[in-house]
Amino acid sequence: MNAEQAAMMLKLQQLGFTLDDLQIYLDTHPYDGNAIERYNATATEYQNLAAQYSTKFTPLSEDMPSNREDEWAWGLDDYPWDF
Repeated sequence: MNAEQAAMMLKLQQLGFTLDDLQIYLDTHPYDGNAIERYNATATEYQNLAAQYSTKFTPLSEDMPSNREDEWAWGLDDYPWDF
């Protein structure tokens, strides 16, 4: 894994943690508009970065587009949970 890939994976992990934390908070504070806005913005950022990562390196899940046209890329590289 090169430095760019590692940096993108770290950012995805940070965004994923933030989403999990905000979801737990929103379960007990469902009318907090600021938290809802932050959750939605973070979710969009996560989705965009995950799509970029999948296109540039390897899919993060089997339902993401492959970065290779001539082979099934899911499972050829390390799995996301191996990082």
